[in-house]
Amino acid sequence: MDLYYLDELAARIKVNRDKVARLRQELVDLDARMRDKAIDQEFARIIGYHYEDEDIESMRARMNSEIDALEESVKNDMEAFMNGLISQDLILPIDPKPVTDTNGNGRGGGSKIVYRYRDNAVFTNFVVLLSTLMSKATVKDVTFMQDGIAIDAVDEREAKYKFVNSIREMQRIIARKVTSIITTG
Repeated sequence: MDLYYLDELAARIKVNRDKVARLRQELVDLDARMRDKAIDQEFARIIGYHYEDEDIESMRARMNSEIDALEESVKNDMEAFMNGLISQDLILPIDPKPVTDTNGNGRGGGSKIVYRYRDNAVFTNFVVLLSTLMSKATVKDVTFMQDGIAIDAVDEREAKYKFVNSIREMQRIIARKVTSIITTG
């Protein structure tokens, strides 16, 4: 289990959520057309015009079916994403040698130790979904960024310690969320 897979899941979740939102809006529009359908039929009858009846009910059923399938896919992908995050086999592909940011961006004006993802990888979707799940992209002193992980620490040893502890804390938080979703959902 690695961030490449989790980023792919996060992207798929985002795309499917966007599709669900679009379909829900189309359903609202379809409902408006259904309200207008009665008037259109009466108008056509009065003017002696043959009204071409669209099969709005089958369109609605198709959209609802598609929404259900997409929501099931999102649910399954979200479960896989969260289980991937709490997996003991989770791999975060960062370079072992960090970069020190001494611009005073760390806690108390100190420094940040920044580990960049290997091969200049960027995990935009992962960071966005993690931020949504955690209500932020920071766990204790560790901030997940698209291109790396920043740790509020004065040296590499402290950074490694905080990194490991923060990953464990993140996994505990996510595990509680998985448990609550399973028991309530």
